[in-house]
Amino acid sequence: VLRGSALSERRKISASPLMVYAIADLHGDYDQAIAALRLCGLIAADGSWAGGNATLVQTGDLVDRGPDSLKVLELFRTLRRQAAQAGGRVVTLLGNHEALNLEGDFRYVNEAELQSTGRETWSEMFDPEAGAIGAELRGHEAAVVAGGGGRPA
Repeated sequence: VLRGSALSERRKISASPLMVYAIADLHGDYDQAIAALRLCGLIAADGSWAGGNATLVQTGDLVDRGPDSLKVLELFRTLRRQAAQAGGRVVTLLGNHEALNLEGDFRYVNEAELQSTGRETWSEMFDPEAGAIGAELRGHEAAVVAGGGGRPA
């Protein structure tokens, strides 16, 4: 329960014209990605962007461990387009697990997902020079300044 100045402080935050959300380490868990985004109010029941002009920063590690890395990557690709159309922004940072895949290190990829996709196909998709996912990941930033902040003086 918020009381007194804590309640006032909460109202100040909620009234901000630009909200910034950060979500980390989804690791191929599509269901939890959807749950986290719904909890933040960033997506609608149908999975489409509902965040308006909000900024979502995904701090890396979309892939590996869970069974749906490719599905999670597609989700964020779609949300990035939808958010831009609505005046919002989705920033996906390059995590160490994306970097591992770009380097051809698949030891943390979910075994069932790797088998169903095929190791060779996975390797081709994540190839940093010729693969579609590899090329996309190379475009991800390693850090971002979100919101109205500029560079420190």
